[in-house]
Amino acid sequence: MSIIRFELKKILCQKKLLVLFAVTLFVTAGLYIQNVKQPSKFQERALEKIEPYVEESDKLFQILNNMKRTIGLDEKQEKQLEHANLMATALFHWKSAIYNEEWEAIPAIEQDFLTHMHLFESYENSFLSLRDTEREITMQRNEWMLTQSLAYEDEDFPISPALFLKESATVLFGVVGIGLVILLFGNIVTTEKEHKTWLTVRTQPIAKGRLIVGKYISVCLMSILFIVIGVSASLIIPMIHSGHPVLFEYPAVVTIGDTVSIISTGQYIMRAILLFILAGIFTLSLTFFLGSFVRNSFTLYMLTGFILLISAFSTSTYNILNAVWNPFRLLLFSQFLEKGPELSDWWTLLFVVGWSLLLLVWAIFMPQRASALFQASANKSPFANGKIKARIPSMLRVSLFEWRKMRRNPLFASVAIVLILLLIVDYIFISHQTDLKEEEYFQDLQALADDYNVNLVYRLQQEITSFDEDKKKAEEKGDETLIVYYNDPKSLERKEELLEDYRNLVAMRVNVIDHYQQNDWTAFYESQLALNEERRARESTYDPLSPFTYAVSIAEKEWLLGRNLRPVLSGELTPTIFDEYEDKELEKFYYDTYKKVDNSGLFSLYLNITDKFYIIPGIVLLFLVGMGFASERGKRPTLQLLLTQPVRKRDLFLGKVFTNSMIGIIGCVALFGLLALIGTLVNRFGDWAYPVLHYDQKWIDDPFSLFKEATSITDGFHLMPLGNYLLETMGLFLLVLWFAIVLSIFLSQFIRSKAGVIGAVAVIGFVGYIGSHKLLGNLLHLSPFTYFDVARITNGEIAVLAENYQITGMTGSLVLLVSTVGLIGIGWLIASRRDRTTMA
Repeated sequence: MSIIRFELKKILCQKKLLVLFAVTLFVTAGLYIQNVKQPSKFQERALEKIEPYVEESDKLFQILNNMKRTIGLDEKQEKQLEHANLMATALFHWKSAIYNEEWEAIPAIEQDFLTHMHLFESYENSFLSLRDTEREITMQRNEWMLTQSLAYEDEDFPISPALFLKESATVLFGVVGIGLVILLFGNIVTTEKEHKTWLTVRTQPIAKGRLIVGKYISVCLMSILFIVIGVSASLIIPMIHSGHPVLFEYPAVVTIGDTVSIISTGQYIMRAILLFILAGIFTLSLTFFLGSFVRNSFTLYMLTGFILLISAFSTSTYNILNAVWNPFRLLLFSQFLEKGPELSDWWTLLFVVGWSLLLLVWAIFMPQRASALFQASANKSPFANGKIKARIPSMLRVSLFEWRKMRRNPLFASVAIVLILLLIVDYIFISHQTDLKEEEYFQDLQALADDYNVNLVYRLQQEITSFDEDKKKAEEKGDETLIVYYNDPKSLERKEELLEDYRNLVAMRVNVIDHYQQNDWTAFYESQLALNEERRARESTYDPLSPFTYAVSIAEKEWLLGRNLRPVLSGELTPTIFDEYEDKELEKFYYDTYKKVDNSGLFSLYLNITDKFYIIPGIVLLFLVGMGFASERGKRPTLQLLLTQPVRKRDLFLGKVFTNSMIGIIGCVALFGLLALIGTLVNRFGDWAYPVLHYDQKWIDDPFSLFKEATSITDGFHLMPLGNYLLETMGLFLLVLWFAIVLSIFLSQFIRSKAGVIGAVAVIGFVGYIGSHKLLGNLLHLSPFTYFDVARITNGEIAVLAENYQITGMTGSLVLLVSTVGLIGIGWLIASRRDRTTMA
């Protein structure tokens, strides 16, 4: 117990508890502020949800009503018309309740609508806007809401305490929380070795097992404290601001196999917390085990992150690894939270605890000599055989000195190895996704063709074959309505035309498969172009894809057709920012379905940029080269020794900026080049001219645009070659990286700890990016933080969303360049002033 108290006091003295509290409060408050800014759109989102239902019910009512006036209705159709009318009435009341903000009345109105929809379908008709799993979820949620007497709530941007806690729990008690706990407390053993205090502690009459267990329990207590802070902040902030009561009875949807189930929000939150505790227990045990091998915190973080990343990727990719015995499956938080409680969860609990104990025991009994892994030799040979270059300028001499220090830094080789391994794993993942996408794309095409054959072509063939026989039956029954229908010569003609259309749809999909297998790219793109045209012309009750998306998809196929480039799968459509989805899940479904993946050299780079994977090596490089003066302080303050030498502080500053910037930029270029080389050797270099969408101006589907001088859809975008896009984006990213390196070295003049420097850079970058978009308005293009999202800058997306068309790659390059040079100038002036102060 005394060891635990001692460790807790050390954590308190190191101010890590304050950092934990500040970060948790910052993330929670940021999430809530984002939700508070959206209440004006609550009504809009609620109306968008029921808009497809309104459109289809109105359409069904009009069709049945027109049939009643023209050819009459039979008994079943009369019932269909009755319930279609009642559905429309219920939806009218639903819309009125939304406009009047009568949220308590909506569940009862929704039940009325669902009842009449069920009765409508019982008379041999269907309601297509609410089908399959979505229908089951809607009905179960509605029943739960009525049983619990709950009012309709905004679950997309909640401000009530319980629902906001549910949202924040998915963020805090997930990968973010695990990463924060490991970053703050995971190096509790390694720090002792780093600061040379571990041997001092080991001289005390305390068993190594007690030391390790005491440290482990203290870190677990910090994890529990993190949960308490997160839950308290997520409940108190909404309670103070909104004044809503804490209701944990709101429904949360989970799946058990192929069935859908409902649990309360309270149960959902408890499962999220329990999952976080189990994942934390295992990852901390893994960190303590790895701490037995290394003596450097940064190496520990890289090694832990690499193992967790690889294991999570492998578990999510290969089903054989996604088993109860694999503790790394806990890192797939969303997979667990979306599933209902199962018997196998108990086995998962037992295996996680077992693996955690095994790793912890291994860390305790690991021989002390084994911890010399990753340590460089203590004997260093002199550079350049000891020859001294005394005549070069002072700043260059300092730069050369910094480069030599970096070469002998044990982290240098470790960072290079980890980055190369990450790159290889990243390419393996892209290759796996490429094969998977190709297989899924053609399976979907074949399945759709088979469905058309069975449900449309075959059915119409049967109707045409039995047309004369059905006509005789109608005459025998004396049904005047049917007699008129069968005697009309256009009835059979319409069926035959429709049959031909369906056969063409089937043929188009089959042709796409055949042309791809035969490497006939021209015919392949012609077939895809025909599919685009067919889908754009198709009348659909609800289509989330905008006309802009269809125009882009068609222009893309025409570009590829004209250049006869090799296809990149999957999907013949290209979703854009102007599409309107009912919810985030549907948006993710469309994005995953039509995301194009290829493991060629150029396209691998493109995927790393668009998926923002470049952030990981950027952060790793920043840890290596961005510590600046903070790396010279600490337990062994080498900066004090440097200041005793005849070297000015401004030269030290410029030397660090020059050397570290060159290492960071060259390292990043080398990584980009290595990825392209791997892709080229394994597959091919790729097509430089492959089209990439560039947004030119905002486009709105305005029904009254016919009466205005509106521009056409094609004026809102253009296509740019993939190679040009990569050059512009990578150039902009290198400037962003340079800005971050200079900013971190600049801050290291004032911040003593390495964690403080990186934390300050992260906070300044995050606040700067959010603040620029929220506060600068028309001056947004002048902020360097605006250009941090390089992928969406180069394709014009941010310029269109912000309606500031001065936000371009060229403007960003100039702003970042000026900002970086300005930071260097200010840092040089501050260092020069300190030189004068020291001399005085």
